Amino acid sequence: MADLKHSSLRYELRADLEEERIRQKIADRTSEETIRIYSLRLILNCIVLAVLAACFYAIYRATIFSQEHMKKEIDKMVVGENLLILYLPSIVITLANFITPMIFAKIIHYEDYSPGFEIRLTILRCVFMRLATICVLVFTLGSKITSCDNYSCELCGYNQKLYPCWETQVGQEMYKLMIFDLIIILAVTLFVDFPRKLLVTYCSSWKLMQCWGQQEFAIPDNVLGIVYGQTICWIGAFFSPLLPAIATLKFIIIFYVKEMSLIHTCRPSPRQFRASNSNFFFLLVLLIGLCLAVIPLTISMAHIPSSKACGPFINYNTTWEVIPKTVSTFPGSLQSVVHGVTSEAFAVPFFMIICLIMFYFIALAGAHKRVVDQLREQLSLESRDKRYLIQKLTEAQRETRN
Repeated sequence: MADLKHSSLRYELRADLEEERIRQKIADRTSEETIRIYSLRLILNCIVLAVLAACFYAIYRATIFSQEHMKKEIDKMVVGENLLILYLPSIVITLANFITPMIFAKIIHYEDYSPGFEIRLTILRCVFMRLATICVLVFTLGSKITSCDNYSCELCGYNQKLYPCWETQVGQEMYKLMIFDLIIILAVTLFVDFPRKLLVTYCSSWKLMQCWGQQEFAIPDNVLGIVYGQTICWIGAFFSPLLPAIATLKFIIIFYVKEMSLIHTCRPSPRQFRASNSNFFFLLVLLIGLCLAVIPLTISMAHIPSSKACGPFINYNTTWEVIPKTVSTFPGSLQSVVHGVTSEAFAVPFFMIICLIMFYFIALAGAHKRVVDQLREQLSLESRDKRYLIQKLTEAQRETRN
């Protein structure tokens, strides 16, 4: 415990020094340097937007191509063509999620941010990339499902000829993304990280190995992988009920694989940052993933007609209709309670109460922050008083000896 505390204090001091160095560097910038760094950041952000746009367009085209050719006769395809067409969107999304974080990690080094802000900005960019790719896939599938070319299709409200069970199709796509994400993580860990560690250890005299160096433990990538897998699980759980069990098994496997890779192949990042300052940001990113998962689910449940060929909602126009019809089977008193809770007369006061509670906690947090600042100032004054008293005591002892 003493060694751990010593290491923690040393790390905190190094983080303080790094933050102070960054602040001093920003304060010492001239006007020309400030203009140059902001111009460079503007150009690099344009490059980031271009990379994002290219990835989104590639995912859109891959999804359209896959959906248009998935009903092609298998006997007319060469070996592996059917598998490639069916899994093409998942392959493109997985490759985009694997390549773009490396591009963003290279770009962020030239923008000259503080270590904490650098990690948060990298996570924000990668989160937008990964979660937006899922949204592009889901909304592209939705546009293909609801696109109708004949009268019978318009009568059903969705493309029944191409998607007789469209809920199953969406669940399959989420399942493919989950499996491909697991495959990529295992493949990178086993066939990239471990060989890289061996080459760096036993071939350290090579200049290429010296430039490549040992693998760093990238906190943004690992946090983002968890958020990405959780978002896929949230979206796919409605269409594929066994997907949460698969996601749980996947996260258990990834945890032990990442732990082994961290202990045996990775080295700490040379740049210091405060993990405590990023905890709230990590939770905020997870909340963003939840909100993005709710949007397509709400649209599919409320607006897209349910499949007429399979599924538990074949007797309903939309999935949401099962809720009011189920409520209508409740006893009269329970129906009154449910209708009262879902009415505007209850929703508006409830929303106002929630807002008041939120403002109360915000004010309480501000008061606690001011108290903490005052206590810090008090500790600083006490430390100065102690130094002053020690100095006087030392002078008195010296005079006594003389």
